[in-house]
Amino acid sequence: MYYPYLRARQFELIAVRELAAEGSIRNNVIPVLEPVKESISSLNLANNALLNNGQTAYLILNPLVGELPGDNEYFSAYLASLGNSGFLPAFHYCNNYDFINATINKFNFTAGMLICYSHFTDDAELRELCASASISHVMVLEPQKNRSLDRYIKGIGKVYIRLDDLFEKQEKNANYLNIPAHKLSEEHLYYQQDGYQGFSDFTVLPGEYVEGGSTPRAVVIHLSYINSQEENQIWIRHFTSETNDSIANVQGNLQKRRVKPSNFVKHIRWIIQLWRN
Repeated sequence: MYYPYLRARQFELIAVRELAAEGSIRNNVIPVLEPVKESISSLNLANNALLNNGQTAYLILNPLVGELPGDNEYFSAYLASLGNSGFLPAFHYCNNYDFINATINKFNFTAGMLICYSHFTDDAELRELCASASISHVMVLEPQKNRSLDRYIKGIGKVYIRLDDLFEKQEKNANYLNIPAHKLSEEHLYYQQDGYQGFSDFTVLPGEYVEGGSTPRAVVIHLSYINSQEENQIWIRHFTSETNDSIANVQGNLQKRRVKPSNFVKHIRWIIQLWRN
């Protein structure tokens, strides 16, 4: 099972809605959404699409980034207010046992996901939460770096998901120009052999979250694909504009590459369909 980790911005939520409507991700893909905006209007649209098409997604209730980061009840209260929801609860564990345990009990959340992403310690409280009846899924970033915790989770009968930050971010977009096509991931081939029930990544984005930014001199579109000549690994190509002297003709640079910005959303649609167990 594939659990793509997506920041719940407009285009990501549109992609989730379209995929749910197509039915192409049912039984193979469950998105994990980290809300980065206080507004819930786009989340409401996504929730309706999930419900109408028998699809679920995890909603992180204490996001690490965005307009409302940290341990607060804003998104927990929102999820509880939905009643019948396509969203399931997920929590970042950052040595915040008391908050997570209290929130689960207050809102009667079940079938939750615990995410060990950053700023966490492998301690007794973390293991207690992992074993809780209210937690059905556990996701850990690069679990091979914490072998003791990895072995523990594999032994408690939870759905265990490995999260990897695979995209190699460059300092400037122009730096992608001379990078040839290369391997992005092969986790979809081996995660079950390694004792996991699911795998996750940030698709064709780095794990680092950046809000906004200046107009780039170079425009780059990252396209991933199944490389049938390399054992069906996921490879990536970087389509980069070649006229990068100024920001005067960004749209022209895109046209020269014959790649449109909307191709990123199209990529989300088909790559999720291909990354199946």
